[in-house]
Amino acid sequence: MRRFPTTLIILALSILGLVSGWLLFYKPETQRFAQVQNVRNSRSELHFTETISRATGPIARETWRLDNVNGTSTAFYSAENRAGTRVAKFTEPITGYDVTFAFEKLVQDGLWKLQSRPLRGNTNVVYDVSVRQVAGDRSGSHRFVFADPHYLATTAGRQYEIHLDKNKPVPDLLTLSSTSNADPRYQKVVDDFASFGPPRFKKTVAAAREKLLKS
Repeated sequence: MRRFPTTLIILALSILGLVSGWLLFYKPETQRFAQVQNVRNSRSELHFTETISRATGPIARETWRLDNVNGTSTAFYSAENRAGTRVAKFTEPITGYDVTFAFEKLVQDGLWKLQSRPLRGNTNVVYDVSVRQVAGDRSGSHRFVFADPHYLATTAGRQYEIHLDKNKPVPDLLTLSSTSNADPRYQKVVDDFASFGPPRFKKTVAAAREKLLKS
């Protein structure tokens, strides 16, 4: 009496199940893998810079530049004295996510939205802020210049609107509508750059500034 080929049938069903599963999931899993690889291989860059120019004092110009290229971060600082005879500059690798967090904070505080403003208030110190970002095949950049962020944050004047009515040739000056031009985001951006950096980076910046202040 011949035995029923149970083992062979189980083996055949297992093979059939494996083939069916492979056919069912191969295409979507292949597409998913390709998408993950594409994201992983896409170029990612962040570059944001603040340059401070001073009309008076021993330090004429200072620049902070923060970069993150494909996950590798660096911070650059440079400064030069009024006579242009001494320049201090250095680049330091930044581990962790400090540069990314700084960028997110700057974006939150208006990095992409702020525009250049007329130089008013204390114009002895001028700020030049720029940003450039690359994400895969997309990129964008922005730059704005301003002076006296405290003035812009607290005063900056008011903008008045006069509504003329043909039935009232003389506008009622007591009912003029106005909006404030003050914008605290300029001060926030300056503070974000000033507060950036691990202790080692801040210590190096402080030492470089001290040398220039004594030059």
